[in-house]
Amino acid sequence: MRHAWGGVAAAALGLTFCFSAQAEQRDLSGEYIMSGKGVGENDAAYVGTCTLKAVESLYEVSCFNSDTRHTYVGKGIRLGDTLSTVIGDLLKGDHAAALYAGEYLVVYRLSPDNSMKGRWVHMTSGAHGEETLTPKR
Repeated sequence: MRHAWGGVAAAALGLTFCFSAQAEQRDLSGEYIMSGKGVGENDAAYVGTCTLKAVESLYEVSCFNSDTRHTYVGKGIRLGDTLSTVIGDLLKGDHAAALYAGEYLVVYRLSPDNSMKGRWVHMTSGAHGEETLTPKR
């Protein structure tokens, strides 16, 4: 019985540490400069802007691609030093003729300089690439 209570105490301490670490995470809300490129040989580099806004435990995401002139919107969730988002063009999809509300998965790793380096994949075509978000100064 003594060991059982020790396990409960250790679990409680672990949960307290987990919640404390989440509470201390910096808010990623703000404006970012976006740059990226798909890995296909015909994929051109692109630039634009992204806005992140914390809403409770999630992020609202809105990114404007200056080259395609499309705005992609969606949601994101943070876990430690990783931000994962699902975004899409509400008007039309890039790689298909159908409408999409969430066509790209983008997973970013947070850097000490407050930038984020990520990889993206298109949900239906498998197109993929890399992207960087740099805070606007």
